[in-house]
Amino acid sequence: MGYTKNIAVLKGVRGGFSADGGKLSGLVKAERYASQLRVEVSLINFAPLTEGRYVAAISNGEKTQIVENGLFEGFSEVDTSKGFAAAVYYVNGEVKLLASAVCGNFESVVPAIKKEIERAENVTVPSPGEKEVKAAPVSGYEDEAIAAENYYEYTQTDEGGEPVCQSAEKEENGSAPCKNEEDPEPCKEGDSFYEKMKDEIENILSKYPQAKELCSAVEGSKWVEINYGEGVFYVFGVIYRDDKPKYLCYGIPASSPDSPPASMRGLCEYLEVKTQHGPGFWVMYQSVSAP
Repeated sequence: MGYTKNIAVLKGVRGGFSADGGKLSGLVKAERYASQLRVEVSLINFAPLTEGRYVAAISNGEKTQIVENGLFEGFSEVDTSKGFAAAVYYVNGEVKLLASAVCGNFESVVPAIKKEIERAENVTVPSPGEKEVKAAPVSGYEDEAIAAENYYEYTQTDEGGEPVCQSAEKEENGSAPCKNEEDPEPCKEGDSFYEKMKDEIENILSKYPQAKELCSAVEGSKWVEINYGEGVFYVFGVIYRDDKPKYLCYGIPASSPDSPPASMRGLCEYLEVKTQHGPGFWVMYQSVSAP
């Protein structure tokens, strides 16, 4: 009875839901041990919503598991040990596919996921030509809106310090090296996540106002402030080592160092940098070499 961990990159397929007009993206991580499944869906550049909601789901072609609010953990009949297909939808009277991710040879599974979402939401297929509802920034601070942007997190690595991309097998009585001998096909290969998003990242760093206090406080870094409503913003940054990008960073203003938002708990660190917005920031970090 082994443990597997698979990771796949979300790719946007529909416009009109981006926070800044860029591409929708993200990561889907699936961990399975026996009948227990944990799925995390991290969204990149999805705009906060004023109506409707984002719903994700994961499938192995036989069973589908809906993932609410970016996380599912518990008993599931979905076996992700050999890979999966996943998708993110906008649900508001109808179901619209926004982004999908495929780990292994499961690309043909994606269309069937929508049918399961429609069944679960009791949604009928809309008539042709029906007007599409687009996302719009929210006004005021909302923790759920922030949660939709929490996409950078600590990345699991193997014994050599490299990010885990293939299924990570473990024995019942301990841990084995991070490899996948039973399924030699990796879930994702080639460029790192940073390389895939390099143009988008550089565009963000050049497009938005510089967060000067953070740039000064963190050696070898670039930070910008991204507003998504009146008086509300998050910060995005890249930390460099030897002139090469090392970490991608995402943070929100903190009123105190004592309690991070529930949506970031266990994933962030407090960074004390005094600005006009407060005493510091809750920041999440992701290695640029993550798949």
